[in-house]
Amino acid sequence: MSFRQLLILMCIYLGLTLSGLHAMAALLPTFIEIWDLTNTEAGWLNSSQYLAYVAAVPIIAFSERIDAKRLLLTGTLFNVVGYLGFALLADGLWSAVAFRVLQGIGFAFTYMPGVKAITDRVSAKNRGRGASIYVSSFATTTSFSIIIAGMIADSFGWRAAFILPTITNIGAFVLILFFLQKAEPEVGDGPRRALFDFRDEFSDPRMRGFIIAATMHTLELLAVRGWTVVMLVVVSERWSWLNHEIILIIATFLVLIGMPCSMAGGELGHRKGFAYASALAMALSALFCGAVGFAIDGPLWLFVFLVLMHNVFVLADSGALNGGAADVAKTGRRGAAVTLMAFANALGSLAGPVLFGFMLDLGGGRQESFAWGIAFLTISGCVMAGVAALIIGMRRYPRKLREVSNG
Repeated sequence: MSFRQLLILMCIYLGLTLSGLHAMAALLPTFIEIWDLTNTEAGWLNSSQYLAYVAAVPIIAFSERIDAKRLLLTGTLFNVVGYLGFALLADGLWSAVAFRVLQGIGFAFTYMPGVKAITDRVSAKNRGRGASIYVSSFATTTSFSIIIAGMIADSFGWRAAFILPTITNIGAFVLILFFLQKAEPEVGDGPRRALFDFRDEFSDPRMRGFIIAATMHTLELLAVRGWTVVMLVVVSERWSWLNHEIILIIATFLVLIGMPCSMAGGELGHRKGFAYASALAMALSALFCGAVGFAIDGPLWLFVFLVLMHNVFVLADSGALNGGAADVAKTGRRGAAVTLMAFANALGSLAGPVLFGFMLDLGGGRQESFAWGIAFLTISGCVMAGVAALIIGMRRYPRKLREVSNG
């Protein structure tokens, strides 16, 4: 299978598995109302999927011993049970959380193991680019889950919105089972290290920088994705033309523009250095993120401009971060690198929506513009911590980090 064919296959697979990822974000206002949730509880409902992600991530380390294809197949089965169970049996916060947990396990076994599946099947010079393109497709594959979930819920009820990802994950299982060729995990030089021995990765400031930055990037991304629809619902009280259908279209568009931005960031990283591209994108994202919340009560043109620019840059670092981690990982240790990056993504995904909801409650609730301001500003500060981690790594290895993509 050629490099191009492999990427097409894996991106289609990713799209099928992620078709319901942002359904919760689209329907969060509904669940807040019917289950009478606080902002913090709503944050936990959004994040509970990623609590399981954190717990399941260590299993990804087995991709150093077995073909990642097995994890991809297992993940789709967890997704089928998680989405189908939510559709049929969820009737309150805790039952919903239980099925979100199963979805989180499925996400853990499908998303980042896809990077390992690619790097085990391509040449060394294409690993960083392959990982970058695959991760960059995340935005496109998840963007339509918002509007589709909303439209299905409007027509048939919210339970029906979770049937579609059940079906698409069955399709993803069939696709990988029959079309992804088997591959032996990459073997490095020297004796094989213990499965959960991450000393090589933690001792490398380059890898540490990517791991910390990935945590903060995902924290920001999932906080924004999880609360965008709720924010637009609040804003719609000022602008009557902003109805539910338009809100879903806007939210979908804001996610969709992330793909070309992520791919552009990945290509910039491939040419100029992944850490450099990641730090630049994260700094710009943090700048606009810190201003968005305080513009809710401001002029429409200013609010739209800040939201648009923030969503342009919030995913621009995604491809570069994962491409950089794949490039700096040592031969035979890419499974460990993928595991650590997945763990970083899981921690950020878990913390982001909860932290955002907590800051909303702390600031006085969803109806207070000040609350939105401090929530976004808090997330902005976290992103700058990720930028600092990348800069420290660049100072330790300035030349290498700018040339690593040529490796």
